[in-house]
Amino acid sequence: LSSLGFNLYIGPSLDVLTSPSPSKQGDPGTLVFGGDPFWVGKLGQAYIAGLHEGSNNRIAVISRNFPGRGEADRPPDEEVSTVRKSLEQLKQIELAPFFSVTGDAPSPDMMTDGLLVSHIRYQGFQGNIRATTRPVSFDSQALGQIMDLEPFATWRQSGGIIVSDDLGSQAVNHFYDPSGNNFSALMVARDAFLAGNDLLYMGKIKST
Repeated sequence: LSSLGFNLYIGPSLDVLTSPSPSKQGDPGTLVFGGDPFWVGKLGQAYIAGLHEGSNNRIAVISRNFPGRGEADRPPDEEVSTVRKSLEQLKQIELAPFFSVTGDAPSPDMMTDGLLVSHIRYQGFQGNIRATTRPVSFDSQALGQIMDLEPFATWRQSGGIIVSDDLGSQAVNHFYDPSGNNFSALMVARDAFLAGNDLLYMGKIKST
């Protein structure tokens, strides 16, 4: 990849899948490393180190799907889903692998260069979830709370970047424009920047 000129790699997925449901639509299956937060973190560290070493540090690694969507209550690519866990539960499971590749990474080569923020809601940061509750990727208060946690804060201050997930996804379209008649790409991009994303993944975004 590096020889061909690529300098940005979106991956690996650091979701923790504690309850696999192969027959369930949206189950990430083999897209994740497993259901143990410790080992998902260890494998993530090794994966990131391999990309850095193999490219002589010419490829930036963007780990996904921050802050973790392994326990999402519905297919996250189709509509905005929710992880209904307390903050302490999120720290122990969903956030643990991301801690291990940011400020808690044992060496610089195992540290991710960026985090791809998923379009998902988190009860532990946003409280009572309603249909109008924004996903954390568009919620500056919730995303700010998450990034204020150690070791994310230290990693962020050292230059870690935040990348939005696909702004043209079906989930974003349905959230901003349930009727399908009035989707504004400019508004979505603005909201993503104001929420704290540094880079925007535009995907197939298109105004109605």
